[in-house]
Amino acid sequence: MTDEKRKAEPPLNLGMSFDEAFGRFMQTKPEEVDESIERSKTKKPPLGVSQRRSRPKADK
Repeated sequence: MTDEKRKAEPPLNLGMSFDEAFGRFMQTKPEEVDESIERSKTKKPPLGVSQRRSRPKADK
């Protein structure tokens, strides 16, 4: 299999050591994550970005 035919994405590369990434992760407070999620739900998307639409459910 050549790289040209590869369909899978390359592995995630953080650009930092595991220790640094893990340290940053451990500093995250769950309350801040919850607040960020709620804030992102109320923000308007930037102009020119289409919103995702749900697919119509198929009849069974």
